[in-house]
Amino acid sequence: MNMRKLLTAAVLATSIAAFAGPAFANPMVYGSIDVSGGSTGITTTMNGVTTINFSNPANIFSVSGAFDELMTSTSVPSVICSSCVTLGTPFSNTSSLPFQLFTGMSNNDGVALSVTSDTFNALGGGGYEIFGTGNVSLTGYTTTMGSFSMTIPATGEGASVDIFTQTPEPGTLAMFGAGLLGCAFFVGRRRRGAKFQG
Repeated sequence: MNMRKLLTAAVLATSIAAFAGPAFANPMVYGSIDVSGGSTGITTTMNGVTTINFSNPANIFSVSGAFDELMTSTSVPSVICSSCVTLGTPFSNTSSLPFQLFTGMSNNDGVALSVTSDTFNALGGGGYEIFGTGNVSLTGYTTTMGSFSMTIPATGEGASVDIFTQTPEPGTLAMFGAGLLGCAFFVGRRRRGAKFQG
């Protein structure tokens, strides 16, 4: 009997979390964003320190998922906003982490990426490709871990930063569904018990 009570308590706790969680917590950031622009200067010293200098401002060229919040009535798919992003500079393979790679504002919503890990890879012609992870923030959403890739073709050319975060909805929906099933199971058992007693 005690085992049934424990199981019932666990099901109810899951149900409450499923209903209460989305209502009281901001959703996680999900989707992708492409930040481009800002001519760059790349220097590499003899001891292997690669430094990238950006000239600001930069632009947001495409968005998906939660980042759609950044679109305005005048946005087009190829240009979400011009001159709305500030890139952190200089950025190097020895920069102290976390490093604020960019901040932006569009449609009264702020967006930012704070790099927590990075890997610099040299490309032909003097360019670089940088991969890593970071904390992505967006107004109205909970700061979320995401991955990014940055391409800098060569000195004097524009940089492109692509950021991706995972979509959390399937997990949230699964938890919500488990909560509903738990409630149905609990209510069904109570009704059956009352029926047999009456």
